[in-house]
Formats: sequence, C-alpha cells, structure tokens
Amino acid sequence: MDEVANWRRSKKSRLIIIVLLLIVVGVVAFFFEKTRLWMIGIALVLLAALGLEATNTDVDLGQLVETGSLEQSMVKRDAEGNAQYGAMCEQNVYNCTDFATQAEAQEVYDTCKTADNRDRHGLDRDGDGVACQSLPAGT
Repeated sequence: MDEVANWRRSKKSRLIIIVLLLIVVGVVAFFFEKTRLWMIGIALVLLAALGLEATNTDVDLGQLVETGSLEQSMVKRDAEGNAQYGAMCEQNVYNCTDFATQAEAQEVYDTCKTADNRDRHGLDRDGDGVACQSLPAGT
C-alpha cells in the first residue's frame, strides 16, 4: 500500500500520467472524427492540469465557489508538489462520513498522519493503514 501511495504522491508520476492522457486524447481525436470536438475540450482541460502541476499550483474548487476569490482558494504545495492542507491536519476535524470515497479519506489520512504514524482523525480504526474501508473505493 505504501508503494502505491508513494507513486501517487510523486510529481513525476502525475506529470507522466497527464502527458500520456494527452497523447491518448490526441490519437483518439486524430482517428475518430466524430469525437474530435470532445477530445479538444478534454485536451484543454489536461493542458490546464499540466500547467497547474508543472507550476506546483492547485485550486480548491469548493473554496473558489464559496468565496469567489482565486487567491483564497489557492492550495500550497511542497517541493514534491503535494498539497499542504495546513489547518486540516492540526486538529481532529474529519470522520469517515465526511468523504464520498475511500480514496479521499486515504488522501487525508496519508497527509495528516503524524511522524510516529498516529492517526489524527481516527480514520483507520483497525490500524492497518487503510482509512475508512467501508467507503466505496473511488479514484
């Protein structure tokens, strides 16, 4: 499980995935004329994602909708490009019911666990390193 989490947290892996998706979209657009317009739209979204990832920039869309301020919705990232959630990890504010998928809960669990692997939010009740196992897997 740690290997998957480390791979997922790697900026290089994320950049490679985005570039590979751009290539797939380009190939589909080239060979399938009926999907070309859709593929152009998807390519634009992927290019935006590539730009955000390359510049270590991220935006919390929920915060953006709530505040209307791009500046207030910016999420800080570390040198590896991982989101730094700040106050989210400073106190016990989450329960499994706060997440739609296990992957979302796992992201918070992995981000917020302490140096001694203590679970700040109690998302991993059985201590096996997998948060909120009862939730649907998600992506």
